Amino acid sequence: MIHKVKEHSETPTRRLNYVLGDDHEHKVEAIEFIPGTMFSEPVPIVPDEPLPEEMQTLDDIGRIVDERTATRGNSNAKRGNSTATDDETGASSSQDQEPKREKNKALAYDWTDLNNEFEAAASFHKGKGEKLFGHYIISLAPGETLTNEQWGEVLDEYMAAMGYDEFCKFCGFIHNDGGTKKQHMHILTCRVKMEKGGPLVDDSNDYAKGMECMRKLEKKYGLQIVANPENTWGVEIKKGDFKFYGGDRETALHNQIHGPKKDWAAVIRAKAKEAFSTAKPRDMAELVAALKARGVDIKINTNKQGQPQGISYMAHGSDAWISGSKVMAKKLTWQNLIGQGIEYHPAKHNAVLGLPEPVDQGYIRVDAYQPLNKIQVYAIKKTKQRVRLYHRNGVHYAGFGFDHVFKTGKQRYDEMMHKILFKLVMDIIALLFGTDKGRAPHPIIMEGGECPKGFEVVRDDVGNGGWDIAEPKEDRFNALELKGIKTDVSDTIMNEHGEWIRPGFTTIDITLDNDMSLTA
Repeated sequence: MIHKVKEHSETPTRRLNYVLGDDHEHKVEAIEFIPGTMFSEPVPIVPDEPLPEEMQTLDDIGRIVDERTATRGNSNAKRGNSTATDDETGASSSQDQEPKREKNKALAYDWTDLNNEFEAAASFHKGKGEKLFGHYIISLAPGETLTNEQWGEVLDEYMAAMGYDEFCKFCGFIHNDGGTKKQHMHILTCRVKMEKGGPLVDDSNDYAKGMECMRKLEKKYGLQIVANPENTWGVEIKKGDFKFYGGDRETALHNQIHGPKKDWAAVIRAKAKEAFSTAKPRDMAELVAALKARGVDIKINTNKQGQPQGISYMAHGSDAWISGSKVMAKKLTWQNLIGQGIEYHPAKHNAVLGLPEPVDQGYIRVDAYQPLNKIQVYAIKKTKQRVRLYHRNGVHYAGFGFDHVFKTGKQRYDEMMHKILFKLVMDIIALLFGTDKGRAPHPIIMEGGECPKGFEVVRDDVGNGGWDIAEPKEDRFNALELKGIKTDVSDTIMNEHGEWIRPGFTTIDITLDNDMSLTA
């Protein structure tokens, strides 16, 4: 299910005419009315003879009053079938813009009583608000349907989610036919609560509230689950964007990014979507690299203590920084990046973020690239383990990262820590692969996150992730602590990757020895 929020209007009359088909995007051949909280309903007009053409497309609302309406004592009421413009119906909103088409005509209904009931509710309002009437649309996926009773439940639940209650007026019009091939319901509302002062229903975050309701209704009725726009990098296009960028929705989206009058926020959003979809960054260093490779720079905003509190982006070719909240608040603010699992550690990432390195911490990164035999590579592909796998000169290598963040001072000098960490890594790899006993070649050891020359990435499901080497309890590591670290880390790695480090296949059609000449 998807929902759309149209712009509010000053009167209900044109919206009533619109939902009955006048100047609608598709031909409306029939409607089902869902009363909601209304006492009135649209009444089909069945005259003895067809209505004159001029009565079916009135440009002046109220110029002709239906005879049947007059007999009910509403001789001054305004009858339907008026010509509705795009601006007044919201037909040019983000989802509905289409090329010019032949004008559709409204069904012959008398909606005078509905109009009057809406206007009566609006009269409670004592404030300065003028746009007192709302219009929402709920659509099902092609082929899906609900009964009228179910649509009534949908209407009530959706309205409650949007802040409407029994003291508000609203109703629904179901369209089952037309060019959309999607069953959908137009909802018309009066935003005024019928209580003292006539306060308006709060319309803040209408779109987000509606999306949350859609997900609940999909589960309730077993309908297709539609991903929220923030999860698919989708955004609503405003009506003004169509006029500025021209054309339909697809054309406007293209012109925002590729046209002469670029929307730089849209450009950054598209680049970020690509980065997250393909590079799949897991920490701030990977995010910076992935965005820069796609033509986007970042800048971190800090508080008085020097801690990150915001992030801005600038696309190459632009000269303006745009805050993450304006690019895409749900995904690209600092807080939401962290919330999505993008790792940030000052000692590891401040340098790449252009921030001062913390004075009380140091960081060492060591990577071991272990040569693999055929069966290990086969096992990796068979078990689909999350690994860093490389290839060079007919040999495959698995990458293992090891991180150590340490406090400065107390005689913990970089030289000492490097010596300890390099020796620890070699001992851990020996425990895993038996390199010290000649069971496998020795690994290539690198520091600072560098990759050996000539390595081609076969797959990378881990990125900069590394196995943490804990701080010593005292000023230095003692022998017992080092032995415990080696055992703990190697056991942890084996528990996760033992299926391919020491695979247990009994029959296989490849050489089981340490044959390094593996065809990629």
